[in-house]
Amino acid sequence: MASKRAVKVSIDLAALQHNFQQVKEYVVDSKIMPVIKANAYGHGILKIAEALNQADGFAVAQLVEAIALREGGISKPITVFQGFTHSSELNQFIEYKLSPAISQVWQIDMLESAEFEHIAEMDLWLKINTGMGRLGVQPEEVEMSWQRLQKIPWVKQMGVMMHFANADEPSHSSNQQQIDNFLQLTNHLNALSSVSNSAAIISQLFKHQDWVRPGIMLYGSSPVLNKTAQELDLQAVMSVEAELIAINQISKGQTVGYGDTWTCPQDMSVGIVNIGYGDGYPRHAVTGTPVAVNGQLTQLIGRVSMDSIAVDLRNVSASCGDSVELWGKLIPVDDVALSSGTISYELLCGVGRA
Repeated sequence: MASKRAVKVSIDLAALQHNFQQVKEYVVDSKIMPVIKANAYGHGILKIAEALNQADGFAVAQLVEAIALREGGISKPITVFQGFTHSSELNQFIEYKLSPAISQVWQIDMLESAEFEHIAEMDLWLKINTGMGRLGVQPEEVEMSWQRLQKIPWVKQMGVMMHFANADEPSHSSNQQQIDNFLQLTNHLNALSSVSNSAAIISQLFKHQDWVRPGIMLYGSSPVLNKTAQELDLQAVMSVEAELIAINQISKGQTVGYGDTWTCPQDMSVGIVNIGYGDGYPRHAVTGTPVAVNGQLTQLIGRVSMDSIAVDLRNVSASCGDSVELWGKLIPVDDVALSSGTISYELLCGVGRA
């Protein structure tokens, strides 16, 4: 039998709903499909979908995620960004009433040759590579792809979508170039449109579209550079806590942790907390990364171990068994990510998997 996990991950659904309302204030005239791929960024895909009952639909990356939502009772429209890779998957898209994003011409080949025993209907999105260079039909393929899709009798409502490469930097020159490319390729099409992720929503890069796709902002992390979640009135949805399991009295000049990377500048108390990279805490977090011991702000010292970290207890009132917040209401996950040379997405997903 597996032992109880020492790390506590709490999900604040009221904060999630608050963040959803922030999205609505930015996009009054657009429908909203929250992005809940990767287990809702580690927050629990079904729990998050159920809590976002005001959403108009949802978006995931893979078919298996969409099926889990349907089998969990979610009936709203679901878009699958990666679409399908095998013709055998088409029956599941039909059965579960899922909308694939078509990003490769060979996927259109599959749709044209598909045969079904029963009446089939499907809504879909044509994804266009306007400069991201990841998934999407190439600009010269858009017109041909659209015309072919329109001729498939069981394909019903169709939309067009793209994804920004640099929306987190609103002034980046590629943003306007991508917008211009998208409009040039799609303005003559009678199609629904979806362009904006969280960063583009906040920066209002593309104001008039039928659907928006908020992701990270729903979970309380800032999607744009040089603006904090607090400044954007986004609330932390995930809180990660562990316990203070030891308090050591360390003399001036002694080192703490692997590699002797941190030396005590004075006689001091050092706390040991039962969380490490094996639990999803970032291994590359550096000395100075903020933590909160029993509600008091302090810092990580030395290297992160597999199942523990050391924290500075100077000027902190603490006892073994005290709760230590690694990120959440007191410690923004963005600050921890910055100190670790990564992004909040990775931290949230990592703890959710651990």
